[in-house]
Amino acid sequence: MKILKPLLLLLLLLAAQTARAEGRWTFQVGSGGSQSLPTWLKISQDGYRDIELTAHYQTRSFSTQAIYYNLKIGYWEDGAAWEFESLHQKLYLTNKPREVQKFHISHGYNMNTFNRAWEKGSFIYRVGGGFVMTHPETTVRGHAKEDDGGVKGFYISGLSVQGAVEKRWYVYKDLFASVEAKLTLADAIIPVWGGEAHVPNVALHAIAGLGYRF
Repeated sequence: MKILKPLLLLLLLLAAQTARAEGRWTFQVGSGGSQSLPTWLKISQDGYRDIELTAHYQTRSFSTQAIYYNLKIGYWEDGAAWEFESLHQKLYLTNKPREVQKFHISHGYNMNTFNRAWEKGSFIYRVGGGFVMTHPETTVRGHAKEDDGGVKGFYISGLSVQGAVEKRWYVYKDLFASVEAKLTLADAIIPVWGGEAHVPNVALHAIAGLGYRF
């Protein structure tokens, strides 16, 4: 019986090593910025004429309470991975018409995607799709809407897809640095006072960060 505990410990260690050889988990965190392309924006309110324009946005990555950030959790096996990713995009409308006093989605135009990633040569490529969660802060025709609906001001608002290419450098054992270029396409409908706004977004992103392979 004395040999049982060491034997069980050895079996657990072998199982752990086998699992480690078969697949590895990764966690990544990063930040950077994005450039949104001009896109159509429509604001509809009961009793008023619709507002339509070609919208121009800024990201302002490090302003307000929530910065622009990117999180990934992935499981890698045989040079490919399944991932969950959350990208905290921020939108500030810069060419506001006179009826719009404030149009920010700065606490999050969050694109949450399920990705397929794979290594090819010295790069990692990924594609993914998922849903958009927004926290809008708007004032249209003098009426504000912020933090008064959804789940503490957050709404599931639409769908998103992405494609990206990433480069990694291992800096110490399983710790790595990375840079990534990404294209996202999303469509969302957010609430405004007395109605809603249709807010698609197409953006290019540059992200740098750190990750760890378990």
